[in-house]
Amino acid sequence: MIYKFKVLSDEDDKFFMDIEISSDQTFYDLHELIQDELEYDSSHLATFFIANHNWQKKQEISLLEMDGKSAEKTVTMDKAVLANYIKDAHQKLIYLFDFINDRSFFIELMETKAEAVNHYYPICTDFGGEIPPQFSKKSTKKNPIFDEDETDSDIFSAKKATPVIDEDFDEDFGHESFDKDINFEIDDDALIEEEEEPEPEEDTEQHEEDPDDE
Repeated sequence: MIYKFKVLSDEDDKFFMDIEISSDQTFYDLHELIQDELEYDSSHLATFFIANHNWQKKQEISLLEMDGKSAEKTVTMDKAVLANYIKDAHQKLIYLFDFINDRSFFIELMETKAEAVNHYYPICTDFGGEIPPQFSKKSTKKNPIFDEDETDSDIFSAKKATPVIDEDFDEDFGHESFDKDINFEIDDDALIEEEEEPEPEEDTEQHEEDPDDE
């Protein structure tokens, strides 16, 4: 048996995606198709919820097994066969794909039909509208390094490097003094005179004549 689902978004009335998938396939197969067709980054978490007619979330079917506090064991997508959870002729599902901003797709079963010969499932059979971005541009998650009352300009201005100037120095020499020539007196007594190297002494001794020279 083939399930035909319609995927809708509350952010764009023109967006829709029709999906056909076999009843013996899993929620993970459905998840992969949605991610691939919309060219989303599949490394991020996503989860399904079985919903009632009023789109109220019931049982969760998650991508990964979580260490939940609930006594009910977590059901993962790869182990959840669609036929075991699709019990209504207009079964509704919620696909949460943006955890930070709580954004979801709304999936409804439109019809069931026989499987076509030589047909690969799941498959997207129809598509319309613009693809909603995977993550909202305006994230509701606050940056933890900023305080609530601080702005970006406050943060960066606070981090500007300020010159270290001694207060006494600043009083003695204003900015105008640096435009003038400053003469520094040098204490002559502080100079170290170079010691002149003594000239070599002349050899005053006369050598005795060697009598053999005569």
